[in-house]
Amino acid sequence: MANIKSSKKRIRVIENKTAKNKRIKARLKDILKQFDAAIEAGEKEEARELLAKAEKKLMQAVSKGTLHLNTASRKVSRLTKRFTKEFGIEALTEKAAKPAAKKPAASKAKKAEEPKEEPKTEEPKEDAKADEKEAEATPEEPKEEAKPKKKAAPKKKSTKKESAEEADKAEETEDKKED
Repeated sequence: MANIKSSKKRIRVIENKTAKNKRIKARLKDILKQFDAAIEAGEKEEARELLAKAEKKLMQAVSKGTLHLNTASRKVSRLTKRFTKEFGIEALTEKAAKPAAKKPAASKAKKAEEPKEEPKTEEPKEDAKADEKEAEATPEEPKEEAKPKKKAAPKKKSTKKESAEEADKAEETEDKKED
């Protein structure tokens, strides 16, 4: 057993991460088993949905740090290969018959086609006096252009000799100020 406080904390953190990773991997295994069962049963629609779900969960596991990206990509590739071998490449690209409950997606597509309203801009004022009053009320500040930042020059390493000379100069200036 660890005696150091930081070691004890690391043990707790590792236990929590291990538990989290086990939950994620167990859920992945369940989805993959369901996918295998759907393939064996010949259920194309269910297998397609489970393939998409498995790919999503694998990429989530990558983002959480549970799996490596190459591992997840390899698994997705193998699942896709198995699906296309069983049902053909056309089955992968076919769109499933959507149930009536998913019609709001069509309304979203219509909204996307509609032109978006441009933000309203103020019309120019015809009254010159109003413009002058407004200019007096809000003085314009010059706009600063984005200038590339200059890199700081590397600091020169001082030697003992130079630092001693600087200290002598500082003492001399202090003596002059006192006189």
